[in-house]
Amino acid sequence: MINKTKKYCFGVLLTAMTAFTLSSCDDYFDDVPNNATSLEDVFSNRGQTLSWLSNVYSYIPNTLQTRYQGGTSNGMMLHASLSGYQPWSDGGNGKHLNIINGTLSPSTGWVADMFTNYYRGIQYANVYLQHVDECDPLSDAEKATTKAECRALRAYFYFCLMKHFGPVAIIGDRVNGVEDDLGNMMEERSTVDECFDYILSEFDDVLSSGDLLTKYDSENTFIRQYAGNFTEETVRGIRSEVLLFRASYLFNGDPFYADVTNPDGKKLFPQARDNQKWIDARDAAKELIDDGQWRLVLRNSSGELVNSVDQSCPYNSVLYACIGNSDNEEMIVGTTKNSTDTYPMVPRNNGGSLPAPYGTVDGGAGAYTVPLEFVDLYFTNKGLRIEEDPDYFTYDEYGDETQYTNALVNLRKTTYNDPYSGYNYFTMQNAHPIMKQFYDREARFYLGITFQNRPWNIGNGKNAPSEMNYSGNSGPNSSGTHDYPVFGTICRKSCQYGSALGGWSYCVLLRLGEVYLNYAEACAELGELEEALTAVNAIRARAGVAEYKVNASDDTKGARGEDRIALPAYDQTTVLKAVYRERLIEMAFENKYYYDVRRWGVAEGKWRTNGEELTDGWIYAPYHKGGEGGDLYGYNLYGSNTATDLKFYKRVVQQHRIFAKRMSLLPIPQEELNRNHLCVQNKGWESTVDEHNKQ
Repeated sequence: MINKTKKYCFGVLLTAMTAFTLSSCDDYFDDVPNNATSLEDVFSNRGQTLSWLSNVYSYIPNTLQTRYQGGTSNGMMLHASLSGYQPWSDGGNGKHLNIINGTLSPSTGWVADMFTNYYRGIQYANVYLQHVDECDPLSDAEKATTKAECRALRAYFYFCLMKHFGPVAIIGDRVNGVEDDLGNMMEERSTVDECFDYILSEFDDVLSSGDLLTKYDSENTFIRQYAGNFTEETVRGIRSEVLLFRASYLFNGDPFYADVTNPDGKKLFPQARDNQKWIDARDAAKELIDDGQWRLVLRNSSGELVNSVDQSCPYNSVLYACIGNSDNEEMIVGTTKNSTDTYPMVPRNNGGSLPAPYGTVDGGAGAYTVPLEFVDLYFTNKGLRIEEDPDYFTYDEYGDETQYTNALVNLRKTTYNDPYSGYNYFTMQNAHPIMKQFYDREARFYLGITFQNRPWNIGNGKNAPSEMNYSGNSGPNSSGTHDYPVFGTICRKSCQYGSALGGWSYCVLLRLGEVYLNYAEACAELGELEEALTAVNAIRARAGVAEYKVNASDDTKGARGEDRIALPAYDQTTVLKAVYRERLIEMAFENKYYYDVRRWGVAEGKWRTNGEELTDGWIYAPYHKGGEGGDLYGYNLYGSNTATDLKFYKRVVQQHRIFAKRMSLLPIPQEELNRNHLCVQNKGWESTVDEHNKQ
C-alpha cells in the first residue's frame, strides 16, 4: 500500500480530485515506478526517481497515432480536420467523429480524459520538483538538469491544454493532497495572457539557467542519447511555437471571445490585437532560422545530401525533411513517442491477395482517405493552383455521364518523372491509365496522395495499381467492410516517410520548414510582405514549385532558374493567404492543420475581418463552402466498376460535416464545471445539448 501519511492526487482540478476520492488513492499510483510503496521510497532511489521523470515524459502527446487514442494523444485531430478522414469508430478510433459530426459536447468522455490527463502530467511534474532534491544518489548537476526538464515539460503541457481548451487554471508548484480543503482547490481560469506569460517565463527561466542538456556535442554531432529529452534546442523550438499561437487571431483579439469572463467579471481573452506579439513571434522564428544548427533538407535523387537547391530532388528533399531520424538536419523538436501505424495508409489490395502477376502481398486498410477539397490544394509543377492552370480541366466539365467518353484524352498511359531530378513518380501498370489531374503536380502531392491506379510498391520489385473503384482491389466491394477510402484517395505521406531509411525513430514535432512558414506568417501580419514571400519561396524552391515574385516588379529568377510567378495582388490579405496555403501543403498530415485553421480564424470558411466566404481557392477549394463544415467531395467509387471506368472521376458528395465558431476550442468538461464552480465554460458551449450521452 501507498504510505498513508503522505498521499497526493494526480489531477489538479476537481475533475481529478473527485476521480481520486471516488475510486481510490492507489489508482493514481498504478504507474509509480517499480511498484514502490511510498514517495519516500521513490525519491531515495536513483532509478525510481528517474523513472518518475520518465512517467512525466509519457504525457507528451503522440501526434501521429491515428488509431486507439487514449490519454493525451491527439492524433485524432488529423481526421477531425478537412485534410483527412478515417471511418472506424470502434476500439477508441472514433473520437474525431464527435467533432466532424457535430456530436461533441461538454460531456464527451474523451474531452474530459484529455483535460484531466494533461493536468495529471502537470501534477506528476510538481511532485518530482518537490521531491527530487531528496534523492541523494543523484548528483547536484543531475538534479538541476532534470528539474529544468520537468519545468519545461510542465509548461509544454499547459501549452497543449491551451491549444485545445484556451485559457486554463495555472497552479504553479502546488501539489494537491487528499486532506486539502476542497474549497481551496476550486480554481478560476487564468487569462490568455497569464497562461502564455507563465509558459514563456518557465521556458525563459530554464533556458537562462544553463541546466538543460543539448542534443549536439562540441563537434556538432547529434547525441542520440538525448534525442528524446527536453533539451535546450527543444525548449527554444517549442517556445517559438508558443509565441506564434500567442500572436494568432484566436488568442489575440478575436471578438467572438471578448465577453468570456470569470465569475468575478475578469475577461479571459485579450480585447484587442497586440502587434508586439507578432514581433516576438517573428523574432523567435528568425533566431532559429539564423542559428545555423539546422538547415532545410536538400537531397538528390539517390537520397544523398547536397548543398544547393538546384542540385536537389524535390521529392527526396520533402520526404527526408519529415523523417524523424538523427540525420534529419531539419528536425528541431522530436519525441521518441512515435507512431509506426501505417496500416490505414496501405491500400487494401484485396486483403493481400492479388491476381497474377502480383500474387500475395501485404495488404492494409487503405481507409485513411483525403477529400478532394484538400487534394486539390496541391499546386501544379508550374506553381499554379489547378483552377488557374490552363492545362487542367475541372471535374464536371463534361456534364452528364454519357459525355464522359469525350474525356479519354484526359487519361494517360505514360511514365511520369520529376522534371528537375528525373525521379520516377509512377509508371503506368498494365492498362491502368492515370487521370490528367495526377500528372504534372508538385512533389508534395506525390508524397502525400495515393490516387486511382497509382502503382503501390508491393515488394520483390513489383508495383500493383491501386484500384479504388467499386470492384477494384482496394475498393468498397473488395473489402466487405469499411476498410476502403470513401473519398477515392488515400493518404500516404507518413506511411512513406515511415518506411524510408528502415523506419523512423522520432515523431517530428517541429522542423525548420515549419519555422520558415511561422516567420513568413509573422512578417505578413506585420506588413513585411517581401520578407514573408522570400521565406515562402525557400519552401517552394525546395519542393520544386515555381517561386512567387516578391513584389509586382520583381523580374529575378528562382533558385532553380525558373521564372517567378505573380500573385493576384500584393496586399496583406493576399500574401497572408499565400502563406496559409503554403503551410497547409508543406505541413500536410503532420497534425498542424486542425490547429492552424482555428488559430487563423478561418475555419468557418469566412475571412475573419470582413466575413466574406473563402471561395477564392487559397485556403479552401473554390467549390467548397462551409470551411471545416459543409459537403465534402470524393470520387464516384460506387458508380464505377472497372479501373478504367471514366465515371469514377465524377466528383460526388461523399460526406457532410458540421462546424460552428464555438468549435475553435473544445468545451471545458462538464464534470469539471460541476465540481469547480469558479470554472466557466468556453463561448458557445454553455447550453450545448448533450447529444453524446443520448447515443
